[in-house]
Amino acid sequence: MLGVDLRTWRERRKIAMKDAARAINASVSKLSRLERAESPPDVRDVSDLADLFEVDAEERLRLEFLAKRAVQPEWFWRYADCAPSWMRRLIGLEAKAALLTTFEMKVVPGLLQTAAYALHVSAMGLNMDLAHPLVQQCVALREERQQRVFGQDEPPQSVFLLDEGILHRQVGNREIMKEQMLRLRELLEQPYIAIRIVPFHGRVVSNYGSITHLRFALQSLPPLVYIEGNDDATYHTKQDEVERHVSLLLRLSQEAAESTRDSRAMLDRAVVRFSD
Repeated sequence: MLGVDLRTWRERRKIAMKDAARAINASVSKLSRLERAESPPDVRDVSDLADLFEVDAEERLRLEFLAKRAVQPEWFWRYADCAPSWMRRLIGLEAKAALLTTFEMKVVPGLLQTAAYALHVSAMGLNMDLAHPLVQQCVALREERQQRVFGQDEPPQSVFLLDEGILHRQVGNREIMKEQMLRLRELLEQPYIAIRIVPFHGRVVSNYGSITHLRFALQSLPPLVYIEGNDDATYHTKQDEVERHVSLLLRLSQEAAESTRDSRAMLDRAVVRFSD
């Protein structure tokens, strides 16, 4: 947020990057990293830029607050051992989103997982026993993520597109799967959550196993797309790249995913299937 604001003020005042960099005795590359949030800010530099941009006292305090906040540890650092570095940016931003859209191919998204389902997914991914402390920590991280995103007064409007295979792929035992399917069905009743199933016969195919699109309130952060791999992730913020991936999500939603009513019926059948 600080980087976006600094760039916005510089462009609004029509100040070249080299001139802004000179004002804080820095290189253009350093200022560029500051605006892209790729290096920690110095409060003095932010104060000097506020002078250059001639912002009012209230805006100066806000920029300085963001600079101080940016170098403080985020809440998820308590889970640093099980929160991969490439995922932390997503975790830090998802609760700030106004709109969250996710397509998932393999497992129930972390924001929707029950504790038992998360426990077995984490144990399998780490190849560890269920009782291992790191596995337990991963489950705690998922639960706190859910609370921070959906426990807010105004949670993001969220759309989850789930491949039908998730409703069949057994994680843990049948009771765990039944509980997870029931949780998904319950979440359908939340006014800020939509869950749509992309059936096997869907007409749109994604080359990605997991895609998340975050949109933020006006005058806030620019939208981004997060694509998760097995051991890394890619963040897209350039407009053309974001639009290209959002187009895929829209096609999955409009051309491939079942209606909410039909998705609910598929979840009902999954509950029955794991109850037998």
